[in-house]
Amino acid sequence: MAALDAPQHRFRLLRHGPSTLIADLGDVLAAKEGGLFCLCSPNGDIDGSRGQGLYFHDMRYLDRATLRLEDRPPAVLLASADRHDRIVCELTNPELRLGDGILPKETLGIRRERRLGRGMVETVAVQNFGSRPCRLRLELEYGADFEDMFVIRGHEPGPRGRRYRPQWESGLLLLRYDGRDGRRRSLALAFDPAPARRHGSAVLYELDLGTGETATIQITATLEDRGPRPLESAPPPIGRHHLAGAARIETDNPLLNRILERSFDDLRMLLTRERGECYFAAGVPWFVALFGRDSLVTALQTLAFDASIAADTLDLLARYQGTRVDPERDEEPGKIPHELRVGELANLGLIPHTPYYGTVDATPLFVALAGEHFRWTGDPNLFRRLRSHVERALEWIDRWGDSDGDGFVDYHCQARMGLVNQGWKDSGNSIVHPDGSQARPPVALVEVQGYVYRAWLEAARLFELEGERERAADLSQRASRLRERFARAYWMPRRRYLALALDATGQVQTVTSNPGQALWSGIVEPEQARAVALALVGPRLCSGWGVRTLAEGERPYNPIDYQVGAVWPHDNSLIVAGLCRYGFYAQAVRIFEGLFEAASRFPNYRLPELFCGFSRARYPVPVRYPVACNPQAWAAASLPFALISLLGLEPDAPSRCLRLRPALPTWLGEIRLRDLVVGPARTSLRLHRTGDGFELTVLDQDGDLEVRIEPAV
Repeated sequence: MAALDAPQHRFRLLRHGPSTLIADLGDVLAAKEGGLFCLCSPNGDIDGSRGQGLYFHDMRYLDRATLRLEDRPPAVLLASADRHDRIVCELTNPELRLGDGILPKETLGIRRERRLGRGMVETVAVQNFGSRPCRLRLELEYGADFEDMFVIRGHEPGPRGRRYRPQWESGLLLLRYDGRDGRRRSLALAFDPAPARRHGSAVLYELDLGTGETATIQITATLEDRGPRPLESAPPPIGRHHLAGAARIETDNPLLNRILERSFDDLRMLLTRERGECYFAAGVPWFVALFGRDSLVTALQTLAFDASIAADTLDLLARYQGTRVDPERDEEPGKIPHELRVGELANLGLIPHTPYYGTVDATPLFVALAGEHFRWTGDPNLFRRLRSHVERALEWIDRWGDSDGDGFVDYHCQARMGLVNQGWKDSGNSIVHPDGSQARPPVALVEVQGYVYRAWLEAARLFELEGERERAADLSQRASRLRERFARAYWMPRRRYLALALDATGQVQTVTSNPGQALWSGIVEPEQARAVALALVGPRLCSGWGVRTLAEGERPYNPIDYQVGAVWPHDNSLIVAGLCRYGFYAQAVRIFEGLFEAASRFPNYRLPELFCGFSRARYPVPVRYPVACNPQAWAAASLPFALISLLGLEPDAPSRCLRLRPALPTWLGEIRLRDLVVGPARTSLRLHRTGDGFELTVLDQDGDLEVRIEPAV
């Protein structure tokens, strides 16, 4: 094979948003199965624009796959990615000038279907609906740039390896790249039937179609990634599917049922296997990777449906827990990682994601999730297995988390190519003062103190159950003292709200959604919580579709920006949980209804990673964010989690008890929970509205479990 020499570039890591190069994903279709995913145009073409391509291991294996009839693109009738592992495009022909005359438009039916599995199989079927036979030329053309996902997102390339010219061997079209990282990546395309002609990376078919006849072509793409480091050489099968035998939730509202079904389909789509480990990738297309924070939050959101997700997530993240001080990756002993990448730039050490540890919140969330898992399962074995990792996470909070000694966990970026901001709002402009100036490190975010509070309480419970009462009492006392200090340090008397953060200059007094997540943790004093709850549903923060990340009227507010005015579904779901914790049910229902109605207006009933913060009073539909991941794991889990919160489910598996405090929208009259697992028991429940309350019926039950319904007050 002849090599195509690639130019050398200086590498630079950008720090803003998901993509600085691609302005709009638009109507791009996405499908994913395991570690393989594909983005294409509505006509089925892959043309390399807007991130289109076939991806594996953070590398684009195909950036061109086009279909032409007599050198003309077909017209789109329907484009669907409703099934997570396939894309279907129904097309037809434009008017074509053939050798024997004109073929009128809309004479041919053309179906393109791509299915993903161990590779990709595309089936092209062309049917003649005309009244006379026709003979026409169909051309398929392919190309592979083998670009790293970070480069496609806008980062400058590092040094390149050798990209070979397309070559034909034994009837296969071979596209190959020998990476600078020592890995050999290749794509082989097989065609059935064989084309009439081929030239370069294109194939030609001469179709003779009688009236009503169909010609079918199948193209099979096989991918390989071979070299050092323990990566699969080909896309592996997923095997056991999470959520397959999990709890199910059904309502008497067909539209809500459809949205919930889409949510769980998306979660199955994001299931990924890499290095023999199974996890939920954060989102397609930018974040098909292991993320500490995203994975932990998604596991928390899905605990009621499948607690094994949380166990697997904790096990996996524990394997990558920090062991040393490495400023270039923001690593410290006991710290839970932020992001793991396996592409060429990561393998060459040109980005710090091997893994990268620039997250301040994943470590306390790790501990909190371990405690929440025990509440649902009553099984101490996970904690006993991960005890040393929990201990190290708690030690990180004590020793490394508070860099300035003020008693609050904070962050400051040490890595040259790291993230400036290291909470869930991690874009470079997300943590700002009311005048628009950037917060100065160290930065102690308001919600992170809540995560630490929750981590200490959950750890106290775990140690108490292990008989270590002194350790448990110490952790509980520390949580109580943190709560007291938090109330004084973060409350803004003039603004009647909680500060976004503390930084080197004092309070960051911008009004944001972050205090809503602090409600989820329980750290907020009741009177302060009331003020926060009212502000969250007020017109400055609540768009009508959901709570904005930053309040309208603040100087940095921009409803089209990533994290200074847009609406994030996962953020809203945690806010709903927090409002329910404090008994602000009317506010929680209002936010839930906004998310539900937003989902009903998005394509395929799917909540994206985020959407713009424009007011519902001005726009009859939620305004999409141009480059949002779609789907995103914690967005997919948002409505199921919010609904569980409104049901008031409180498991106490060690005591074999489940409490419900339902506070549901008036338009929901009945909810059925099937195969809900609490400890060793499995139960199916029916909640039916009766006047101002609800009647609970246990439909069936296997195992000892007391189920109680209590009024939501």
